[in-house]
Amino acid sequence: MERRKFIQTAGVGAIGAATLAAPAIAQSAPKIRWRIASSFPKSLDTIYGGAETFSKAVSEATDGNFTVQVFAAGEIVPGLEAANAVTNGTVEAAHTCSYYYVGKDPTFALGSVVPFGLNTRHQNAWLHTGGNALLDEFYAKYNFIGLPCGGTGAQMGGWWRKEINTLDDLKGVKMRIAGLAGQTMAKLGVVPQQIAGGDIYPSLEKGVIDAAEWIGPYDDHKLGFYQVSKNYMYPGWWEGSLNVHLFINKAKWDELPPAYKAAARGAASIANETMLAKYDAQNPKALREIVASGVKLKPFPRDVMEAAYKASQEIYADLYTKNEAFKKIHENQVAFRNDEVLWFRVAELPFDSFMAQMQSRG
Repeated sequence: MERRKFIQTAGVGAIGAATLAAPAIAQSAPKIRWRIASSFPKSLDTIYGGAETFSKAVSEATDGNFTVQVFAAGEIVPGLEAANAVTNGTVEAAHTCSYYYVGKDPTFALGSVVPFGLNTRHQNAWLHTGGNALLDEFYAKYNFIGLPCGGTGAQMGGWWRKEINTLDDLKGVKMRIAGLAGQTMAKLGVVPQQIAGGDIYPSLEKGVIDAAEWIGPYDDHKLGFYQVSKNYMYPGWWEGSLNVHLFINKAKWDELPPAYKAAARGAASIANETMLAKYDAQNPKALREIVASGVKLKPFPRDVMEAAYKASQEIYADLYTKNEAFKKIHENQVAFRNDEVLWFRVAELPFDSFMAQMQSRG
């Protein structure tokens, strides 16, 4: 009798455990569907592709339980309104550049890049060792958190209808340029215009603008800028790097199970690394093709670089007196940059300079 009672009790217990286990597993791995509004057109496969890389990695890490659908600029909202769609809950996330939203607050620029700021390695190191946490404190006012989710590397100085040989040549030029770089250019006499990536070519072709910067050779060649402008300047002193963020609605982020948050962070890191690797791999060939088409490759004159540097420092000093969030984050960023530059002068720069000299000798 006792043995029979034990088996019956054990059986009930096993059935009860099985009944409880299924819902517990379902709760820990729920089916979640998100949408990402991208700021980029599908034709720019590398930068737009960062969101697709994120989507694929998240799905694979969660056995398809957490899926994210990516929508190109204009499919849900215009490209430059992607972050707004996250703030108001229209979408769960946006793949965009923080500095597109400096009209709301100049502090947004620090999430992407500012003139004469961090280079790519510096920016990545800063973001992953405390910088992004500082940004999230700021982003909280807009109801989202940010995950670094792509990088372009140092950018080019853009396409110009006329050659820039002196500082005076900038005066009156209508240029597509974003973020605080536009304010810096304005101090040099340029008339800045903020235009989404997909609209740059027709604006340049029709003469609506006289100059435009986008990213670098790979994207610039795909967009066909070499067909309407024959002067390609460098370096893009306003973008020694560019970080692309995945902005995620704060309430939606907080609802995610811890495992899904870990999957999202991991997927963003994969996207971050993959995008930069693709640009680094694709830019050299594209640059050769651009030059072969008859485009003149030319550095900015020294007086332009020095005037731009001076103008940018004046802008930062002014913002320090008006914007506490900008001052807090920028001071942290500058201190980090100064340490990094010191280190790079010892190891990275001498090595790169020597290799460049050896290559020039054939």
